[in-house]
Amino acid sequence: MIGEAVDGGRAEFVAVDFRQLIHIPENVSFQAAASLPLAYGTAHRMMISRGRVSAGERVLILGASGGVGVACLQIAKILGATVVACASSISKLDRLANLGADHCVDYSKTNITDAINHLFGKPRVTGSGGVDVAINFTGGETWKDTQRCVRLGGRILTCGATAGYEVNTDVRYLWTFEHNVIGSNGWRDDDLRALLALISEGSLSPVIDRVLPLEEAAEGERLLEDREVVGKVLLQP
Repeated sequence: MIGEAVDGGRAEFVAVDFRQLIHIPENVSFQAAASLPLAYGTAHRMMISRGRVSAGERVLILGASGGVGVACLQIAKILGATVVACASSISKLDRLANLGADHCVDYSKTNITDAINHLFGKPRVTGSGGVDVAINFTGGETWKDTQRCVRLGGRILTCGATAGYEVNTDVRYLWTFEHNVIGSNGWRDDDLRALLALISEGSLSPVIDRVLPLEEAAEGERLLEDREVVGKVLLQP
């Protein structure tokens, strides 16, 4: 990945191997295409290529206001799922509701386990209650609460751990509720092509919080670190 594994990016011109290029359909803007890696590609692979989310399922998204979280929300709604989106402020939750979230939870005020129990009932070994899929790329202290939200035979999807890589797993939930924990690493070309097709046909419109000139790259970093955005921040040379 340019800018992570090797130097590059955040420049007017970047030399790349032709195998790293993907054709952009004529009716897809450069801004829309530029928003796909990293967040949308990661979300597509985690939810579709790996997680097999389907219509009618109940999906819980932690950290739903960030780039990957918003992408997960949009993809889940395209698939026909019911979405519970979690964020830490009323303004962010309002935007998530406008993007199609069926239920919004302010995790700074309400425990996610209590929220899921209220919405769908407590998960039971008989199969009732809970969500079918929980998306947790925050890690840290959120992991055990996430386990308590997932129904019998449900899935926990993860593509990262922004709040800490070391998590406490209550293995009783793994065996009692026969949970499937599915990891997903980045994206593949097919994920980006599928997303470009969704944009081209009008099914998906990437959420871009703001576009900054290249000279304001540091401000873009600050906005992300301080969690002041919903969706993507783009840099435009």
